[in-house]
Amino acid sequence: MNQPNSSHFHAGKAARQAGRPCQVWDGRMSAKSKAEWYEGWNFQDAYQRGQPDPELVTQNDNFFADLRAELRGARA
Repeated sequence: MNQPNSSHFHAGKAARQAGRPCQVWDGRMSAKSKAEWYEGWNFQDAYQRGQPDPELVTQNDNFFADLRAELRGARA
């Protein structure tokens, strides 16, 4: 993901780095600015968490495959 050249995006990243909660309380911010702030926070959060374990990816893939099969079976 490209990092937008937005002060709100980078402020969100900095907030996550500082351990602040993922909430924007400033009512003066536009919806677009808030969205950019949350994107920055999420970008930094994903960076800090790192890559998931292959076992977890496989477990999630199996769960969603089973769920899809169950839902398709319910429609039939």
